[in-house]
Amino acid sequence: MKVKELKKLLKNYGVELKYFDIEEGEEANLMFLYRKELEENKHLLSSEDLDLLHQYDFKAVELYEKYKNYDTEAVEWLKDTVKIAKANLQK
Repeated sequence: MKVKELKKLLKNYGVELKYFDIEEGEEANLMFLYRKELEENKHLLSSEDLDLLHQYDFKAVELYEKYKNYDTEAVEWLKDTVKIAKANLQK
């Protein structure tokens, strides 16, 4: 994957977090896919991009804590995203 594509995924991940809707399962699925791809290729990101990813991961955890008691597909995808995010935050 090219760095330019990764930067776009990083931006999209941030946008999905900003506009997260507990009723939008497809959007949350996309967010998970963006985060998964970022995790697999984060060695290609700059230190600034890694810092931004860290901030977004923290936001994902905050969102999950806010919505974890809702039983929707979007929250399930968010939960999967947060599993990746938490592993990144613990490093």
